[in-house]
Amino acid sequence: MKAAEMFDVCHARYRSLREWLADSTGSVRSLDLENPSPGYQWRPTRARACEYVADFERIGRTALRRPEWKGRLRLFNVYFVRGTDYRRAVRLAGVAEGTFDYWYREVKRALGAEFARTGLFPPSAYFLKREDPTPAQPPRAALLLGAKQAYQPNDQRADQPAQ
Repeated sequence: MKAAEMFDVCHARYRSLREWLADSTGSVRSLDLENPSPGYQWRPTRARACEYVADFERIGRTALRRPEWKGRLRLFNVYFVRGTDYRRAVRLAGVAEGTFDYWYREVKRALGAEFARTGLFPPSAYFLKREDPTPAQPPRAALLLGAKQAYQPNDQRADQPAQ
């Protein structure tokens, strides 16, 4: 899969989660009886959805932080994060339409590769990660010392008398 396609997948998930989070704050949409519900849609826990939204924005801003890419970062914030329409985003970026389109493709390629590298892509794998992948374990040194000098919870060794 190409980097720009990876970006498109992550951005679609970002938009849907951001809209879902905005809707879940208590606002009620009107019911359209002519258009039936799409049915059950899986949603992550609210905390994981917030993490994904924050990670998308943070990784995007970090990857575009080079001084010579200041305009591309502005494009990312205006067009992809805030969701401004195309014509207004071109004006806010302050560049010609052709430059905007070129930067648009560059941003998608750069961030798609970065999302794949950092684990944001694929989103399904991102949401399958466990919160705490390893249970609490004694320090590695205790495992190497053997049973006689094993790690004690109060940091006393087995061969030392308790005080």
